[in-house]
Order: sequence, then C-alpha cells, then structure tokens
Amino acid sequence: MNFDDLKNAWKREGGSEVNLGEINLSLKKSNNAIDKVRSNMRKDFYALILMALMSLAGMIYVNLKLDFHPVILFTLNTFYFLTSVLVIYFFVKFFRFYKRSYHLNYDSRDNLIWFYYELRYFIDFYHTSCFVFFVMGLACGLSIGVMSANLEMVTGKQDPIGKLLSSGLASNLIYFGSQAIIIIGGVFLFRWVIEMMYGRYLKQIKHTLDLLKPEE
Repeated sequence: MNFDDLKNAWKREGGSEVNLGEINLSLKKSNNAIDKVRSNMRKDFYALILMALMSLAGMIYVNLKLDFHPVILFTLNTFYFLTSVLVIYFFVKFFRFYKRSYHLNYDSRDNLIWFYYELRYFIDFYHTSCFVFFVMGLACGLSIGVMSANLEMVTGKQDPIGKLLSSGLASNLIYFGSQAIIIIGGVFLFRWVIEMMYGRYLKQIKHTLDLLKPEE
C-alpha cells in the first residue's frame, strides 16, 4: 500500500518531523497488519472449507451407516441444511471482503479507513456467526435429546441418550449442563481465536488512524 500522498499531505499541514517519523512507523505497521489479516483470512478460509467437508462426510456416514430413528435423522438433516445455508452466506461475505481488499480505488487514507471499518464489521459478523452456529448446535442437541427420551414410549426401546435423560434430575442436569458448557466454552474459544487473528490488527490500524486524525 502506498502512503506517500498521505505523508506529503501531513507535511503540508505542518506536522513535525518527530510526529512524521511516528506516523511513518505506524503506517508501516498498519501495512503489515493488513497483509497479516489477508494471510490469516486465506488460512481461515481453507480451514473452514476443510471443516465443511468433514461435516458433510460425517452426515453422509450418519445417514448411511448408523441406525437412527427416522425422526432423529430428519431432525439432524434439517439442522444440517439450515446450518449449511448460514455457512454459505458467511462464506460469501467472507470472500467478498477478501477480494475487495485487493481492489481499492481510493487515496491512501481512504484505503485505511475503508479497511478499518470493513474489518471491524467482519469481526462483529464473525462473532455473531459463531454464536449462531453454537446456539443451533445446542438446539439440535436438545431436540435430539428430548426425542431420544421419548423413543421408549413410541418404539418400546431406549437408546443411550434416552436412558440418560430418563434416569432422573441429576442425569438431566449432566446432559443439559454439558451442552451449555460446550456452547459457552466454544464461543469464548472462538472469540479468542478471532481476536488473535484479526482483532489485534484492527487495533493497530485504529492507532494509525488516530495519529492521522486532523487536529481541530
């Protein structure tokens, strides 16, 4: 990214050499931060593709090899379809931001401003998507658990989940509590990963923009 125009404008506004040196260093760090974000997005994209393929293979295996009640299979397939729609939407937003970051037709400062706000929106969207995916996973698990608990009444046999849920209050607390812990732990884990991959670079770009803010 070329910041020569921005530095020349700063000189014309009467910025000191000390400030100019600090700004120049911050601009270089922001340039590196943008490259790091793009690199992490490429890694993230391939990791998400791998996870999507693994989940597809898992669903094919479940449908072809495991002997589940048709109602449970229908529920699993429904949740998988809905989640897949959200994943495709996320991929589209993800890919559009990545491609547009290489085709910026603005001056240097506007490039930085555009990238900052797009990255901030992307991070918020990423957090929301992770939360929605985990909540849908919890809803799927709870739905299957409730149906499994009632299989004995419908089919006269009881699967392991249904046996657990019909064993008393303690067993129910263990099942639902473990689901909640997985969701909460997963959300915090993904928030930390997103912060390491994108959030810290967003702060660096924000620091540069603060330095470039015109004095009133």
